[in-house]
Amino acid sequence: MYKSGMESQREKLLREKLTGEVTVSTWKGLIPDMLTRSLFLVSPGLDLVEVGVQVALDHTDRVRQWIDAGTLARPTKEQISAWETFGSLFRFVIVQPFVFFQEYEADSC
Repeated sequence: MYKSGMESQREKLLREKLTGEVTVSTWKGLIPDMLTRSLFLVSPGLDLVEVGVQVALDHTDRVRQWIDAGTLARPTKEQISAWETFGSLFRFVIVQPFVFFQEYEADSC
């Protein structure tokens, strides 16, 4: 039971830290991360910070579920082409060595 309490406190602190680190970028700003294959697109149905927390805590089963469901994936060539064409904005958070990002929606803040 003590360990569980410690874990939830650790999760809470990590969630607060990552929430404060979410930043906005253009697609051009994310290209270097795409080239190193460290860039992962988070579907709109997932919470960007929660993905970062689960990865940072090494909860591989949960992350695997998202990957298997297609809600956490590398961007496709079609998506990249659209972003380059339309100049989209993205919210992103870094959890070394990964960068997790979502399309930015002004009303999501």
